[in-house]
This record gives sequence, C-alpha cells and structure tokens, in this order.
Amino acid sequence: MSTEAILAPLKDQMREVEERLCSDISPADKRLSDLVFHVSKIQGKRFRPALLLLSGQCSGGLMPQHIDLAVVVELIHTATLVHDDIIDEAVVRRHIETMNIKWGSKISILFGDYLFSRAYTILSALDSQMATLIMSQTINILCEGEIVQLLRCYDAEVTESEYLSIIERKTASLCAASCKLGAIASGANKKQTEVLTNYGSKIGMAFQIIDDCLDVMGTEEKMGKPINLDTQSGKLTLPFIRLVDKLPTDRKESALELIFQNNSKDSKAAIADLLAEHDAVDYAYETARRLVKDAQDGLSIIPDSIHKTALIELGNYVIKRDR
Repeated sequence: MSTEAILAPLKDQMREVEERLCSDISPADKRLSDLVFHVSKIQGKRFRPALLLLSGQCSGGLMPQHIDLAVVVELIHTATLVHDDIIDEAVVRRHIETMNIKWGSKISILFGDYLFSRAYTILSALDSQMATLIMSQTINILCEGEIVQLLRCYDAEVTESEYLSIIERKTASLCAASCKLGAIASGANKKQTEVLTNYGSKIGMAFQIIDDCLDVMGTEEKMGKPINLDTQSGKLTLPFIRLVDKLPTDRKESALELIFQNNSKDSKAAIADLLAEHDAVDYAYETARRLVKDAQDGLSIIPDSIHKTALIELGNYVIKRDR
C-alpha cells in the first residue's frame, strides 16, 4: 500500500502541514528565496508529521497545535538532512543536487541553522514548556547519536547492540518524539503516551535499518542518490556488522578492506556476494521486521480506528519500501 493510501484519513491535515511548511520558512530577505525553493523540492515522505498526527488522532483527536508541532518536527528533520549532506559530502538527494554542492557548506550550515530557528520560533509561540523540553532533549539525543557514529567510523569492532543504540538516537529519537508530542497534545494518558512513543522509536529504528539495507542493495535510480555511501565514509551498518561477525578471523581483514573501499563495480559485486553468502542483508531485514511487529503489537491498548490502522500500515510500509 502506498503512503498516499495509508495517509488518506489525514489528507486535509497533511495538506495543511505542507502549506504551513512553505509559509513558515518564507524569508524576510527575498535573496534567500532560491534556498527555500530548493529545499522544498527535496520533499520527503513527511513520515514524522504523519506519525505525530496519527498518534494525536489515536489519543482523542487533533487540536490546532498538532499542525504546528507537525511543522516543527519536519523542519527539524529537514535541517538535519541539510547538515548530514554536508558531513557526508553528498552530491545528490532525491535526484536533486544537494545544497552544499549548489551553494557550498558555509551557506548550507547557516541555512540548516535557519530551519532549526524557525522550528523553535513556532514552538515558542505555542507556549508549551513540555513540547519545548521534548524537542530540546530529542535534538540533544539525535546529535549524540550522530557524533558517536562519526567517532566509530572505520571501526570494525562496532557491535550490533552499539549500532542499534546509535540508530535509536540518531534516527528513531525524532520519530519517538513525534508520536509523544502527538499523544500529549491530545491529552493521552501515561500508558497510551508510552505505547505510542515506543511505537515511534521502534518504527524509526526499523526505518533506518531498511535505509541501510537499501544503501547496499538498492539502486541509485530508485534511491535518488548514490548507494554504498555509508561504507565509503567508514560507517558499518547492520548488514556489514553481521557479515564481519560471521566471517572467520583469517578473512576479516581482507573483507573490511574491500568493504571500506567499495568504489568499483567489481568490489561492489564481491561485497554483494559476501553479504548473500552469509545472509547478512536478510538478517538485517528480519531485525527490522521484528522491531515493527513489536511496535504494532504494543498498539493493542489503543482503541481500534482508521487512524490506528494507518499507524499499523505505516509500519508495514517501512519494511516493504524500496526507496
């Protein structure tokens, strides 16, 4: 099922979020308009706003502030993407030239900061200490995860549990916060809030694991960006962690050299063969499926509704997506 079909119950609200994203980052200085227009073209799946709005609907219904919060989480997510592209020296995202390639890292860094500041301007207008605290803590956790990942680049000793801890912070924390904000803004009780927050965290982890698998097995045409970027920048993701763990000691050094220098057609083919030989990608997919199932099972205390069904289907989409 496509995301459009899954999110059909939120059609009007998602359109409102889209309109607000355009208006809320409109700059006072029109010389910045090209930057804003460019980032608007790199439109993602709006996964985090969807999680927030669905969690709110599952907890009693939406209030006007849910739209504000949905805009906030998407602005923060977009800001992190702008900064990630600088760190990764990425040239393309979703088939479009990255900001750092088009305008350079200095302007891109400042534009990412601009998006963060716009998000906090919206938050401050809500006058919600709880929402501000949740988002501040989430950004701290997200940055910690990114920093730890960078510190562990080209480190063959990274374990599966360490990898899961990193993605829980750098990716899943914002998904968890989206669900938590949606639930709290609807007046959900403590148990419902915990269940929905846990759902967001596990779905976010599964999303990152699938992303890492697609970086290995996907195609540039579908992904809209070059593949194999993680290992070329020294990041060991779950398929490779599993592979290194399964390889005999006498094969690990040569395999790691191949993995970290996989910039030729032959080396990529050899790596694909190694991963297939040890079922490493299948193992990663199974880990993601298990996370999604645990997340979906946890929703049993949430009353049945079209919005709960949409949350469940969103989890299924995460596993089945190919870009």
